[in-house]
Amino acid sequence: MANKYSVKWERSALRQLGQLYNIDHERVYKASKLILSRDPFGQSYGSADYPNFKFNGYHWSYIHNTIVLYRISGHEAAVFIEACYHANTGWALKVFYGEHDPFIK
Repeated sequence: MANKYSVKWERSALRQLGQLYNIDHERVYKASKLILSRDPFGQSYGSADYPNFKFNGYHWSYIHNTIVLYRISGHEAAVFIEACYHANTGWALKVFYGEHDPFIK
């Protein structure tokens, strides 16, 4: 299967990735480029939709214990990764999966 989209990490997203603990940063970076270059719409778990969240409307995917938020430009055939978050936090459960963590108020 050929790569149809170029994948570009925004500088702020790369900084966020570097600050995440207990993940393999290089593996997340390489896997995101490979996976999202082939079928970014098919790999999307949906669009972010949480009150007052900066990235509402952006697609998101779970890649190696990291949630990656991205937008897709059809006319440029490009995927722009705008942010990433650690998937094992109560905040991520609440925002992306709609689950309630009893320790977060």
